[in-house]
Amino acid sequence: MTHQKQGRTSRGFTLIELVLVITIMGLMVGMVSVRLSDMNFWKEEAALKKLSETIVFLNNQAVMDQSFYRIDFDLENRQYRINVVKNQSSITSNPTGINLPPLQMELAGMLSPDMGDESTLIPPPSYPSLAEPKTLPGRMEFLDVLTPRGKVATGDKRENPYLIFSPRGNSEFGVIHLALGPGEPVTILVNPWTGLAETYREYKEFKWTLGK
Repeated sequence: MTHQKQGRTSRGFTLIELVLVITIMGLMVGMVSVRLSDMNFWKEEAALKKLSETIVFLNNQAVMDQSFYRIDFDLENRQYRINVVKNQSSITSNPTGINLPPLQMELAGMLSPDMGDESTLIPPPSYPSLAEPKTLPGRMEFLDVLTPRGKVATGDKRENPYLIFSPRGNSEFGVIHLALGPGEPVTILVNPWTGLAETYREYKEFKWTLGK
């Protein structure tokens, strides 16, 4: 009789152990999932901040180097990269060919520089590493980018959008729409007068109306 009771106790104890192990494993998986999700959140927030700070940096660095800096957006691959426009003499001050007052001519050249056939893109001399593509982390992606050349959205069969930063201390007007995840749109507005990047936690439309 004693032997039978011990056997039933042993089987019952093993069942309890199994339940405990499954419970503990479930809790661990849940904690890991939450932690990974939290890590992705902070990675995406850091990438958003870095992109905004890079825009401000390029505006200042263009003045420091007296060079035209350019940031290109590869929407399909969720990347962006920075280059310098070589052979600045090929960038005309009046791409429209219309007789304009000096100030308006300079503004037109800054907002829509005409890069000639001999112009090429080279890595920034002061910071060559900037030319390396930066990939957005996690679920973060570009939705569309608005520049003076129009709006390009992900999936469009058009040239990748880009923004140019002038050594005069100005940049092109630009609106960058991103998504940190489903239902989490973000808008970055590039102010052409200050070179600052303003961030909005929504999909916000802006239009360039100067001269219209």
